[in-house]
Amino acid sequence: MKTDEEKLSQGIKSGDMSRVYYLYGEERFLTKTYTDRILDKTVGKDRNDINLVKLGEVFPVDALIDSIDALPLFADNKAVLINDLDLEKFEDNDIEAIIDALGDVPDECTVVISITGANDQLKKAKNKKLISTLTKQKDAAVCDFSFMPVPKVADLIVKKAAKRGCIISVADARRIAEMTLCDLSLCSAETDKLCSYAGSGKITPDMIDKLIVKQLDTNIFALSAELAKGNCKQALHILDDLFSQRKEPEIILASLASNYIDFYRAKAALNKGISADKTATDFAYAKNRTFVVSKAMKLVKTLDMAHIRESLSILSETDLALKTTGTDKKTMLEKAIIKLSSQKSRREYY
Repeated sequence: MKTDEEKLSQGIKSGDMSRVYYLYGEERFLTKTYTDRILDKTVGKDRNDINLVKLGEVFPVDALIDSIDALPLFADNKAVLINDLDLEKFEDNDIEAIIDALGDVPDECTVVISITGANDQLKKAKNKKLISTLTKQKDAAVCDFSFMPVPKVADLIVKKAAKRGCIISVADARRIAEMTLCDLSLCSAETDKLCSYAGSGKITPDMIDKLIVKQLDTNIFALSAELAKGNCKQALHILDDLFSQRKEPEIILASLASNYIDFYRAKAALNKGISADKTATDFAYAKNRTFVVSKAMKLVKTLDMAHIRESLSILSETDLALKTTGTDKKTMLEKAIIKLSSQKSRREYY
């Protein structure tokens, strides 16, 4: 059956365990965390335990069947952990055998299928069939861990800092969540770094600026924000930083275009009086990127649609030039930045 993080956590705490778990999703930190919690509950913290069988993405089907059927040694329970199972690599008859085996797991055994690698494979037919089958199975739990929204991640950052004896404001915690795109692994690592630097004191905005490693999307949004303000000098400075980090020109341009599409949507929503939350929902923004819409709405208040359309046209022309001419790519992007930040293109909207 389909479950969520809250129900999954409650089941583990109460000991109401399923026979089969299929854990996957965008938030791999949670996938790994709950995989560990299930194994801790079934076989203990010793990952070398004789009652824990580990299988990879491909394995002999007989190995799975034998592991499920075998009795635990000197214990009441055993577990089978399958990391990054990819049924696309199995023959059809083997897939049927795997599905049959997972449909008849004895009470003393728990099978955990943990997907912490590429999630693209889950969209393929054979893997989707397994997820669908387990979703209908009463003794199975299927959990898709999506990114948490910014407020929830910020709350976790505040609590983590407090455990380390540090203080951080909610606003600064939200900023870290946004800078790391709500990736819990990154949030945790960056919060640990800040706590180590601050000791037992307060984590300040200056510390965040100096220590947090900005993700590409964060840097590109900062670039877009400076362009929306008409600040050409600062925009070119951010572009230089991106090149110093060896970011590919095509990737920079694609991310920049994506931000201007966000601007277009935000302006259209503002013109119709539609809220940021509804806009994010209507355009199916991931939970870790919904904050982009509200920020975009603030930036485009002084821009009109003609400016945004013109900007998208500039980006489209630059994309074509990058792909079809031999001109230096850095120079082409710099020219595009200058065009995008031109004060002549910026007009108040009334």
